[in-house]
Amino acid sequence: MTTIKATCPICGDVDLTPSDVRLTVAKAAGWATYTFRCGTCQDFIEKAADDEVVALLSSAGVLIDRVPGEVLETHPGSPICYDDILDLALWLESHDVIVPHVVAH
Repeated sequence: MTTIKATCPICGDVDLTPSDVRLTVAKAAGWATYTFRCGTCQDFIEKAADDEVVALLSSAGVLIDRVPGEVLETHPGSPICYDDILDLALWLESHDVIVPHVVAH
């Protein structure tokens, strides 16, 4: 089994397996992090991961959680609320067709 060496700021060097590490990559934002729980002090540790660390961890078998670019988008206006959902549900009750069917020629 592959052993990954990492450093806990409290306990020092720790040995991990690929399943002990979580790698998160947000390519659109230009950042990546890896997290793990220290086996000694049980703290969760999060560290920045450059391209080399991402390549090393993924080649060791660590699964990558990719953050889609849409997560980082900003949207104008207020967040959707319960009343908005209720209005949509009531509207759907009285409308059979949401998007009209268009026949292509």
